[in-house]
Amino acid sequence: MNKKLLIPIVICTIIVIAVISTCVGGGSKIKLKWDAVLPPGEINDSIELKVYVENSGSMDAYMCAGSNLKDAVFDYVSDLKRLTTSYSLYYINSKIIPYNGKLNSYIKDLTPRSFAKAGGNRKNTDLRDIFEKIIRANGKQTVSIFVSDCILDIPENATDFFGNCQVSLKNTFNEALSVNPDLGVEIIKLESKFEGYWYCGHNREFLKDVKRPYYIWVIGDQRYLADFNKKVPVENIIGGIKEYSAYAAPQKIPFDITKPTYVTNHSGKINVEVLINLRGSLQSGNMCKNTALYKSANPAQVTVASVNEITDASNRYSHVVTLEIENPETLRSETLTFSYPHLATWVSNSDDTTGANVKENLDRTTGLMALIKGVAEAYKNSTTYGSVSFELKNK
Repeated sequence: MNKKLLIPIVICTIIVIAVISTCVGGGSKIKLKWDAVLPPGEINDSIELKVYVENSGSMDAYMCAGSNLKDAVFDYVSDLKRLTTSYSLYYINSKIIPYNGKLNSYIKDLTPRSFAKAGGNRKNTDLRDIFEKIIRANGKQTVSIFVSDCILDIPENATDFFGNCQVSLKNTFNEALSVNPDLGVEIIKLESKFEGYWYCGHNREFLKDVKRPYYIWVIGDQRYLADFNKKVPVENIIGGIKEYSAYAAPQKIPFDITKPTYVTNHSGKINVEVLINLRGSLQSGNMCKNTALYKSANPAQVTVASVNEITDASNRYSHVVTLEIENPETLRSETLTFSYPHLATWVSNSDDTTGANVKENLDRTTGLMALIKGVAEAYKNSTTYGSVSFELKNK
């Protein structure tokens, strides 16, 4: 062969081989090192379930024929009591009123007549006082369920009143957290048929053929609530839920990594799959899958490519986080942090500050923001739930 032709052919061959080698992964070998954090084991504690339904006059209209509230409470409590050692049932307003009967009878007796017969102050509800009573009766191995329309009876000076309620709730939950730092709170917004009088302060209006929001609060050790959510997901409550928020104290996030060794691809990147358990955070599945809630210590090089839920309930982890790491040879370590919102956007969208014009605000609740913001303030240093860390080494 002509030497003049041979030289270009050799050069081209070398270039092609180099390109192919790069494309097929002749990149750097990266080794990861980490200390896995094991997920919690099965809970064998004796858990007491306490169920409180507010029996104020404003709740009467929910107790109509075809009440979605009664169906949802019956369904949810029926499932939860299977996971507990004992349960007790109450009405609540100005005082805690024990109900001496089984759950079936309790649901049947969720009527205006039974509410009135049970007694207590049914005209004016002080939710600040109600939450304080529930928290004080909540032992470390107690999970409390509170069902209410969560309407604050506002006086004329509503602005000061809302602020006072917010501070009161913050103080109540701060005190509770000082006793049990692992206390968790879940707030579930639901919707029910409503037929009767709506009350708020001095205002009232008769409503028919409408639906109004109500709320289920779940309060207890976050380990218990996480276990409940795994076995009885709140989104499976009969009739469905409208919204959900939760607060939990920071924890070490249980995690592991699927493999220790990686090879950079043609773009100089590696993809690392991290198994994590976020059940203890009490956040919803959609919240945990939101990549924007994960922050890298090296954002210029590490991207959260995806977060996928593990649907197998027997798996000890809840999600797989896929990290895309660029130029990993230059990194020595990585820390990934998960945080949840201080106050979910649905809260402001569900809040009413007027206590009037209910027909124009059927999906809103007077004073809701003050209640939930009070809880949020008690947990303001807890929204950074936890982190996972690992080291990288160029092998």
